[in-house]
Amino acid sequence: MLAFGMLLENKLVERQSLLRLVAEKFQDVVPVDDRMEELEFLPLGEDSWSYRYGPLWISVRRDLDGHFPGAYEAALLMSAAGKEFVLAPLSGCDGSVVHEVSGLPVVVFPYVERAAAAPDASPTPAQLEVLVRQLRETHRFSSPAELAADLPVEDFRFPFEADLEKALHIALDEATDGLGPYGSRLTALVGRRREHLAALRREAAQVAARCADLWDGEPPAMTHGDPSPANVLFDTGVDILDWGGTMWAPPERDWAAVARAFGVLPDGREEFLRFYELRWQLAEIAEYVARFAAPHTGDADDHAMWGRLMRYLPAG
Repeated sequence: MLAFGMLLENKLVERQSLLRLVAEKFQDVVPVDDRMEELEFLPLGEDSWSYRYGPLWISVRRDLDGHFPGAYEAALLMSAAGKEFVLAPLSGCDGSVVHEVSGLPVVVFPYVERAAAAPDASPTPAQLEVLVRQLRETHRFSSPAELAADLPVEDFRFPFEADLEKALHIALDEATDGLGPYGSRLTALVGRRREHLAALRREAAQVAARCADLWDGEPPAMTHGDPSPANVLFDTGVDILDWGGTMWAPPERDWAAVARAFGVLPDGREEFLRFYELRWQLAEIAEYVARFAAPHTGDADDHAMWGRLMRYLPAG
């Protein structure tokens, strides 16, 4: 996991509520009683607050968008079909895989010890070859007509566009006073990088339109979406976790992620690779700009997220 992950527990999510979820839907996996150890918060990952409860890993998702039950159901189907590299979630006693606690999506996995430890070395070329082979297997796994799970389909849109536009208006109108310690810094940063942002958004719109035309009528591939160091375990084998972003899309969706994360580009068409790189960058910018264009406290999470924003909008 990345060392600068979600550092602080979300106190709006009561631990008792998570225990009630386990008691109601996972009693066959682990009993909830006084003899069990307490729920343990694990400050890991970028997109979730993670807890361990005995043999369970409980993931409270911070990112509200993109967590479709069908994505996790597809992971379960792949695992059941013998794709041992898929670390799939558990389904509750009612068959559901995505639950809700305090208005946030919650997904429960078997606890894997090595998933809780930061990797101590970069993957070898041989391990990356295995990862690429596994992703190719994923791309060929099924078709929309055959899969007994409802997955979203790529539409080459930018679901964060409205949030980004709103946050940029707040920053550029200097309406950030009193929002928190990063408010005025956001106004200064966005002001300096305004033309760069506008150019990125123009290019993204043009590339998206081109990709939509090229992909029209092409058979879709099942894609993971984010095979990154946070979501791939390299050990004696190679295992892929966090399938919440699974989508029918061109295979370049995964190849762009592999190139971004590991510096390896298996193959792919230039237009699609560029689209996914631009969408990734703009999605990251939108998330962090929106955070600092709203009330914030300057805590450890804010500090980490400001650092991430600076990757995409360096002040120089």
